[in-house]
Amino acid sequence: MPQHLVWFRSDLRTLDNPALFAASQQGQVTGLFLLTPEQWRVHGISDYKIAFMLRSIDVASQHLAKLGIETQIVLGSDFGDAPSQVLEAAKSINATKVFWNDEVAIDEQRRDTRVTSALADAGIAVERHQGFTSLPPGSVRKPDGSPYSVFTPFKKRWFAHCIDRGVHCLPRPEPQGSPVAGAATPAVVDGVSKSFGEDRWPSGEANALTTLQEFAAEKIRDYESERDLPNLQGTSQLSPHLAAGTISANQCLEAAYQHNDHRLFGGNPGADTWISELVWREFYNHILAEHPRLATGHAFKKETDALPWNLSKEQLQRWQQGETGFPFVDAGMRQLNSTGWMHNRLRMVTAQFLAKHLFLDWRLGESYFMARLVDGDFAANNGGWQWSASTGTDAVPYFRIFNPIRQAERFDPNGDFVRRMIPELAGADKKQVLEPWKYGGVDGYPAPMIDLSTARDQTLAVWKLARS
Repeated sequence: MPQHLVWFRSDLRTLDNPALFAASQQGQVTGLFLLTPEQWRVHGISDYKIAFMLRSIDVASQHLAKLGIETQIVLGSDFGDAPSQVLEAAKSINATKVFWNDEVAIDEQRRDTRVTSALADAGIAVERHQGFTSLPPGSVRKPDGSPYSVFTPFKKRWFAHCIDRGVHCLPRPEPQGSPVAGAATPAVVDGVSKSFGEDRWPSGEANALTTLQEFAAEKIRDYESERDLPNLQGTSQLSPHLAAGTISANQCLEAAYQHNDHRLFGGNPGADTWISELVWREFYNHILAEHPRLATGHAFKKETDALPWNLSKEQLQRWQQGETGFPFVDAGMRQLNSTGWMHNRLRMVTAQFLAKHLFLDWRLGESYFMARLVDGDFAANNGGWQWSASTGTDAVPYFRIFNPIRQAERFDPNGDFVRRMIPELAGADKKQVLEPWKYGGVDGYPAPMIDLSTARDQTLAVWKLARS
C-alpha cells in the first residue's frame, strides 16, 4: 500500500480535514508536525497562542494514534528548515506523496514553494488542499473575474457559491490499523510552557467541538443582542480554535445552519449575524490571498502609507498598558494583557483610539495585538486594524471616529466590565466609573491623556490635508 505523509499546520484536527481525508483514501498515512519557534517569534505570535498550538498538536497526535496513524513531531527553528525536514520525514516512511492544506500568508506560500521543489527533486509528489476557509481564496469573484474589495457584494456572491455547493464537512478517516502510541510536543518550547493559559483556554479538537455545540445550542440565538456587551459571555469563544484549525469554518457554518432553520441567511437574527462574522473572516483571508503585500506591512489603500503618523513612544506605552485615562479603552487593553483575548467591540474601540485619537501608526497596534492574542490570525487582525484606521478595504470612513465614552455608555452602561478589568475603579459609582475625571478622579487611576475633541479635530485636519 502506498505510504503518504500528511503535514499538519493550521489544521490541527481529524474531522473535516481535506488533506488528511484525501491521503487516507489513497494509502497508509503518517502525520507530521513541524515546530518553528524562531519563525513564530518573527511573526510576533503570542505565548498564549504558542502554548495553545502545542497542546492542540498533542491532542491531534492522540486522535490520530487512535486511528492507527503514527505521527512525527520535529523541532526546528524557522521556515528555512522546512524543505529538509519534510523531505527527511517523507523519506523515513518511503512516502510517495506529501499532503497538506494551504495557508494564505506570503511567508507560508514561499515556504511551500521551496518544500514542493525539494520533494520534486527527490521524486516525491505533492497534493495540496484547502481547509482554512470555507470557500478557497480566489473562488469568489465578480462576474468579470476580478476580486472583490467591498464586503457586502463579496458576501452576496459568497452566499451564492455556498448555496450552490452546500455546506458539507468531511468525516474523520477510517482507522488504518490498531491504535498506536501518540507523540507529544516538548513541555517547553523557546521558553514557553505548553501549560501556559490552559485553564483559561482549553485546547484541542474535542474542546473546540464542545464549545461549538454549546454555543449553537444555547447562545447563538441571542448573539445579535449580546455580542457587543463585553460584560456578558455573548460571543462563541471559538476564535482561538479557528486560528489554530482545531475546528473548521465549515463545521461552524454547518452548526449555525442546523440551528438557523436550515438557512445560511434569513433565519434567526442571532444566527444570521454570527454567520456574517464568519463571512468577514472569509473576506479578509480572500483579500490577503489577492494582495500578498498586506503581509509585508503595507496598507491596502496605498496612498495612506504616506500619512504622517504620530511617533510618540510614551503615548504608545500608555495605550499598551491600559493607562490612557479612558476607562473603556483601558479595560479592553487590560483584558488583552491579562487573558490573551479581547472582546470584539473593544478591539474596534481600542484600535480606533490608537489610530484616530492618538494618530499612532496602526501597524504598532496590529503587531501588539498579535503578540498578545491567543486567537491571533494575521488576515483577520490585519483586516480589523486597517478597517479601524481607514487604510484598508471596505474600511470605516476616515471621519468616523468612535468616541470611547459614548461607546462605554452604549455597551457597558453600568460600568460592570470596567470595574472588573480595572481594580482602581472597582468602587466607583455608575457616573464616576465611565468618566472619573468629571467627578474628582480616582486615586491610582490616571487622568485622560488627551482631550478627545481636540485630538479628533487634529486627526481630521491631517486626513483632509493628505486627501487634498
